[in-house]
Amino acid sequence: MKSFASSARAPAVALGLAMVLMLPLSGCIDNPFVKKSKMPNPNAPKVTRVPLVTSTGRKAAVLSVHLRKEFPDACMYGITLTNNLDTKVTNIAVRLSAYILDGVKYDTITRNFYELRPTETQYREVTFTKVKCSEIRYIGVSDPGRCAVGQANRFTTAEGDCAKYIDVADTRLVELRKERFQPAVIVPPAPLP
Repeated sequence: MKSFASSARAPAVALGLAMVLMLPLSGCIDNPFVKKSKMPNPNAPKVTRVPLVTSTGRKAAVLSVHLRKEFPDACMYGITLTNNLDTKVTNIAVRLSAYILDGVKYDTITRNFYELRPTETQYREVTFTKVKCSEIRYIGVSDPGRCAVGQANRFTTAEGDCAKYIDVADTRLVELRKERFQPAVIVPPAPLP
């Protein structure tokens, strides 16, 4: 006479063996019966990397673009800020403007960097949508006026005050231009006749 334990074990063993045999067919393990496609994904971004630039020879926070991802309808840049100052950067903002065609400002994105001690780096990503990387002629780097640097930890809100702390490193991925803040010119509407 069989015991209950041995009779209950037989279906469990059979089920376990069936599951192990089904793993290759279900795709959890490489399946020798299914051919893998060698076609590349047409929507996968083209990624280009260059070495990170951490110094320009001056005591400043160095902004470096060292990664570019080209999507069919967007362009993403990886940027790093390296603190080469002798003091801590509590907060510093950078405004990045993509220019297309003949100097037409297409889009502007602001990125903040926080709590950077001397020699530390921080990475951020900037994505310009609905524009290809090949259409971006250059990126203008300006200062929105938000920074807290040094022992005094002074917070400033005037555009252009923080630009003295940042150097822009050259890169072959895109031309970067450090630019002055220019307030928007508001044109009043013409009077109705």
